[in-house]
Amino acid sequence: MTPVLAESAALSTALTQNVSVSGKMTEDKFRVLLSQGFRSVIVNRPDQEPGNTVTVYALRNIAEKKQVSVIYQPVQSGKISPTDVTEFARYYHELPKPILMICNSGSRSSQLFHQAKTAGLINE
Repeated sequence: MTPVLAESAALSTALTQNVSVSGKMTEDKFRVLLSQGFRSVIVNRPDQEPGNTVTVYALRNIAEKKQVSVIYQPVQSGKISPTDVTEFARYYHELPKPILMICNSGSRSSQLFHQAKTAGLINE
């Protein structure tokens, strides 16, 4: 395995065969992740969150060139609501897979996925 591939493999964490999460995003990192075959992206990090350096608009521009869907579903860390979980489950069922979920560290996206799974809204 070349160093570039080893580095890119660590850019996301697979939760299942269909869903992976990734933390802090840059345009370059996003391009590498898209080259790994993700067909949809759900951005859970609010654009205005402190420390966020790339907007969903910028990510969407990159993704459109690869024909990848980008959904903006910002959720507040530690404040994921039942409505957030239901909305995520709807996206999960509608979007082409595999799906990449993005937030600051990957944690809130993972929580959103696991809450939907625990609620029986997705079966993986």
